[in-house]
Amino acid sequence: MNKLTKNTETTTKKTTNTVAGKTTVAGKTRVAGTTSKAKVSGKASAGAKVSITSTKAQTAVSTLQKQKEAIALKTNQDIINAAYKVADQLKLPGGPWPLLRAAGWGHLTDDRGGRYKGPAIDEIDALTAEQKVALKKILGL
Repeated sequence: MNKLTKNTETTTKKTTNTVAGKTTVAGKTRVAGTTSKAKVSGKASAGAKVSITSTKAQTAVSTLQKQKEAIALKTNQDIINAAYKVADQLKLPGGPWPLLRAAGWGHLTDDRGGRYKGPAIDEIDALTAEQKVALKKILGL
């Protein structure tokens, strides 16, 4: 029995390929009793990138859905109060009313005790990123 046959017979790992005196076992190549790791080259497929992008999109949708559910529990007065606090924090010229109008919230004073039925904060394009962050923090979103 030669050395290569002995190595192949005594191993307990699964043999996946045997070619001209070389044996590949679990990602390693054996030649006459020596072992070397198989090398891998190339780049990740486009599918991997799509998977990452898809995961980010799913997270954004999930976050937006949670924000919608949380803000639906707020009253119109809660939104008005938050606008006043944001205007004060950010020193907005004109106070809270330009913010309320820009967000489409001018009508909230008509039913202060009613539940908020408008869009989520992140869906309001007229608000700046700074205003959105401040509103979400004050509203606990």
